[in-house]
Amino acid sequence: TIYSPFWIVNTTEHSLRYKQEKALSYVSGTVWGADKDGSKPVDGSNRNESDDTQDVSTTKNDTGLNLLKLNTIFPGTYGALKDLDKLDNEASKPAILAALISEDLPLAITSKLAFMFNFHEVLSLGGSPRLCIQLADTTTSRYTSAWSSGFGLESVGVTQIVSMHCKDCRSLEVMVSVSVAPGRLSNYTKIVRICPQYVVVNQLSQPIRLWQDNSLLHPNQVAERSDVPFESRKWIYVDGSEQGVINQYEPL
Repeated sequence: TIYSPFWIVNTTEHSLRYKQEKALSYVSGTVWGADKDGSKPVDGSNRNESDDTQDVSTTKNDTGLNLLKLNTIFPGTYGALKDLDKLDNEASKPAILAALISEDLPLAITSKLAFMFNFHEVLSLGGSPRLCIQLADTTTSRYTSAWSSGFGLESVGVTQIVSMHCKDCRSLEVMVSVSVAPGRLSNYTKIVRICPQYVVVNQLSQPIRLWQDNSLLHPNQVAERSDVPFESRKWIYVDGSEQGVINQYEPL
């Protein structure tokens, strides 16, 4: 029997990379960019790029997921929630969001998203191996966060909050939970789910922007700085007279 000890399933919208604590290199399969893509098969084929849509029966937990193109989420590629941006069917997005962050994500979908992982045995001598994760944009900005502290994957049923330090004293926190794979896989495989710690649903008639309050760069200063990209500036609401009205941020 050939099996993988861990399936890592990234159901955030972020591009994450992994490495074993104390290791000097990323795990196999990591995507660095177009010129260094560990997700490509070594035989040069394009089987990972096939147009393979999800074909599972619809249940209360996977309604609408058949609209997504579900493939392995390799380290350095965006998580499953990012695919919601590509959908034209706005009415299906709430159900798909709920299904992707559900604890009861069906095995048929989990297996399509899962990245197969194992620790390096030599580095594991002297204690339980630990995993570190990093926020990494491999497409446009090339931005990377600091590595998280190492965390173990042995505690089944325990949810861990993992934090990555980002620029301007901001941080990204994700939830990591470990469960035993169902059925016959339970003797061999653990499923590591990485999910958002918070999900904000805006039911207002106007768009809103969220700002991490402990950032060194205060939102009231951003709109006045020409060196800050437009998409990172304070949200500006354009009224009927087409004059921009700057709305002050309010702490939640």
